[in-house]
Amino acid sequence: MVPKKHAEEHYLNTHASVSCSLCSETMEREILAVHRGENCPQRIVTCEFCEFPLPAIDLSEHQEVCGNRTELCHLCRRYIRLRERNDHEASCNGVSYNSAGVPDNTVNPSRRDARAAERERGRQRRRPPQEFSQRRVLFTIAITGIAVILGSLFFQRKTENSEMH
Repeated sequence: MVPKKHAEEHYLNTHASVSCSLCSETMEREILAVHRGENCPQRIVTCEFCEFPLPAIDLSEHQEVCGNRTELCHLCRRYIRLRERNDHEASCNGVSYNSAGVPDNTVNPSRRDARAAERERGRQRRRPPQEFSQRRVLFTIAITGIAVILGSLFFQRKTENSEMH
């Protein structure tokens, strides 16, 4: 319940129609913040493979290409797709393969130990998923804040210019 004397103010602050500055979709002011942070197709998100920031609407297509890029596994010397890297790292035993795809049996024990140590260093370097997502959220909030400020300035200038004419 809203007192009658505050009804208009309540309507303007909560239920009035506003446009998203990123995608121009119209909605009630009350849901604008959620839309910008979670639903707006133009909100900035980052690729899980290269951490490149881009609009959410383009993420799927970008990650399809980006995830198919390969990197050399320093343990088994095979090229691994980025989308398969985590599974590969969890199961890689450091066995090298010759050009025929047959395990190379010439690996000596000291080399195998060095590979095990390198694999362990790789695990330690990997970021915990929670830290990575917190960084993404903070980055997204910062970009959204900048977009809101720029949108507000643009809208203010547009309003001032229309009032002068």
